[in-house]
Amino acid sequence: MDEVLQFLVVLVSLLIIILTLRYYRQRWPVANFPPGPTGLPIIGTRLYTGIDFHRTARKLAHGYGNVCSFMLGKPMVLANDFDAINEVFNRNKGFDFASRRESAYVVGLSNPKKLGLFDSDYSERWEQHRRFVVSTLRGFGFGKSSFEGKITEEVQNLLSHLKDLAKVPQDLSNVLTLSVSSIVCNLVLGCRYDHSSKEFLHIVDTIEKFMSNFGKTSMVLMEFVPISRPFLQRSVQEMRDIYAEFSSVVMSRVADRQKTFSADKEPQNFVDCYLAKMMEQPDIFSLEDLEIVLRDLFGASMESTSNTIMFALLYLVANPDVQEKVHEELMTVVGPSQLPCLEDRDRLPYTVATIYESQRLGSVTPVISRCATVDTTLAGYAIPKGTNVICNTWGLHYDPDIWPDPYRFDPTRHLNNDGEVIKSPYLVPFGGGRRVCMGESLAKMELFLYFCSLMHQFKFELPPGAEMPSMEPMPGFNASPQSFTVMIKEYVNTSIPYEPFSLTENGMPLTKN
Repeated sequence: MDEVLQFLVVLVSLLIIILTLRYYRQRWPVANFPPGPTGLPIIGTRLYTGIDFHRTARKLAHGYGNVCSFMLGKPMVLANDFDAINEVFNRNKGFDFASRRESAYVVGLSNPKKLGLFDSDYSERWEQHRRFVVSTLRGFGFGKSSFEGKITEEVQNLLSHLKDLAKVPQDLSNVLTLSVSSIVCNLVLGCRYDHSSKEFLHIVDTIEKFMSNFGKTSMVLMEFVPISRPFLQRSVQEMRDIYAEFSSVVMSRVADRQKTFSADKEPQNFVDCYLAKMMEQPDIFSLEDLEIVLRDLFGASMESTSNTIMFALLYLVANPDVQEKVHEELMTVVGPSQLPCLEDRDRLPYTVATIYESQRLGSVTPVISRCATVDTTLAGYAIPKGTNVICNTWGLHYDPDIWPDPYRFDPTRHLNNDGEVIKSPYLVPFGGGRRVCMGESLAKMELFLYFCSLMHQFKFELPPGAEMPSMEPMPGFNASPQSFTVMIKEYVNTSIPYEPFSLTENGMPLTKN
């Protein structure tokens, strides 16, 4: 028995040595790899990295430098300051870090072939899809002043709805999400849903659930602790079911469109253009690709804008003096009898600076992930091909060397001594480089028109006796404020001569009265 015990001890010792040696080879894949905590076999550096990763990432940078590494299943690199993040976005014209391979397991649950725009690795197929999507959306006015009217329609309907909600405390996150989501429906599917439409609500609900799932503890465990996966199959099935629901609704609309589609007719929406492209290049463009592209477009456009507006409302409720200055500027420049428009932007420096400060403090996308497409370098360190690089934009937006007292809401950070707007290079809410957010131009238009119109028409206050809401964001794929309610008070000195546009049912195109 003693001999058997000795054998087992020797065997276990050898296994530990083998696992340790293998781990260290993985942890430091090349010479001159960025420094970081060594960690331990199996668990890696998980003791150093929590779910609230953007905060722990900055702590790692304080100990190991602004370019450092950690181990979560495989070695990863952290870029935590402006120089490193800018190099990731623009290294070799953006090609060196143009791929995106993070969350390989979780992504595989709903997109095993890594199709579409967000999950796909860098390739010619991805390039062609991105060029097509950008050019097609621009053709429908995406990001152009000609698209302002469509956004204004939604803004006017929102303002009319908010007037009816002014008597009791309201959580505005849902109505804002529905309003912004209607814009992308119009742009992509060519229809304007009634906000009470079951189909529309189903699309919005499934996308919200799908995006929020990425921030759940179960998803983090499945991605970085493989041994947990057999015990989390309920979460796996939930993720698949949510995506299947979204796919069923949206692709049924695509199927209806296919029945009446003709390449000889002028395309009416993005789906029409994609169906035509499928006929031209069936080896690159397919229904399978379209399904993922539509999910990407809805997911990217729905949450980021509405979350940023909700952050802005949160900060202005906590800083009523700033809210008053914004309203006064709007009254002076725009006047009480019309709503703000894009042409007013250059004459509203304090208002624009307030939007910038809301983007900085909110940091809706706290980290942005890239992947090395080739063996390359970052800040002088060697980065092997296939290495994930995490850009901590939250850390950049909260860097006290750039933004003194970074947790304080202060729009004047974005103004010079003459009161003119300064667009700081250290503010990167949309990322940068070859994979910069495609919706940047549209999001900027939406943010400006929604925010200015809300501030022009209403004053937002906490309900009587309510405590100040928490400024800590909710975890998730995108950061969002914790639930809070406001009282909506309509300014008596504003009189806008408009009637809300009529809403049609069953997803039919919008027509005015």
